[in-house]
Amino acid sequence: MSDVNVISSVDKEASERKTKLLNVDTSCYEDIIFNKKEIAVKLLDEFDKQILNISGNIKRNYLIRNVVYRLNKKIIEVQVDQSDILISLHKNIKQFDYDDKLLIRKGYEKSSLCYFTKIDKLDDLDYVIELCRNYYSYISETSINPIDNLFNTLSFKINSINTNVTSHTTNKGLIFKNKRNFTILSKKKYGIYVRLLNVEDKNNILNIVGRTSYEPLCRYFKVLKEEDIDIIMPYIIKSYEISKYNPIDLKHNFIELYYSE
Repeated sequence: MSDVNVISSVDKEASERKTKLLNVDTSCYEDIIFNKKEIAVKLLDEFDKQILNISGNIKRNYLIRNVVYRLNKKIIEVQVDQSDILISLHKNIKQFDYDDKLLIRKGYEKSSLCYFTKIDKLDDLDYVIELCRNYYSYISETSINPIDNLFNTLSFKINSINTNVTSHTTNKGLIFKNKRNFTILSKKKYGIYVRLLNVEDKNNILNIVGRTSYEPLCRYFKVLKEEDIDIIMPYIIKSYEISKYNPIDLKHNFIELYYSE
């Protein structure tokens, strides 16, 4: 056999192995329930229906020996035994176990799915479903970034100043423009960093930024909480008004701000 034929044969076998791996059938429902009593199958089906009804974000995977439910990571694993089901739950679900029905699963102490309960009748499913529902509500609420909320609220208010306000995203943040730039919003870990033109500030709430590629947006304010939006909006509106001025007037006192000793 020539070298070319040998290489071709090796490549073909490798390709077939790869194809086989990519086409693994994970829908093993029939295998999972094979030779199990009717009550165990009913328990699995009812649990499956109710868990998937909690949210479309919960995904189910049939594996060889069990069923896994996940969000961005596994949160539930169900093993079907002869006449019951064993449900393993994510460790963070334990905080909602007010009746203390969940037990540590032996050998899984360091796993994220370290708690379990055995269910052998339909009525007992309600408690576990409620645990999972509470956990999903908890992680849905805590996944909302408060900084994103501040950013979205402030952006909406700025866009609402006038129909001629436009915005675009750069590596510096979200820039708002009328005839020229008048505000930039940048997300920071602590809150929102707002830069604007040299507006009149009798209350001395604005600070002066260092030299930047977006001069003359030379004033800044940090939005840390919802109440700060009401404080900064009047200044952003002033900045918007200034942006319609002649460029020479726009830069009035600009050199003084940046280069004063």
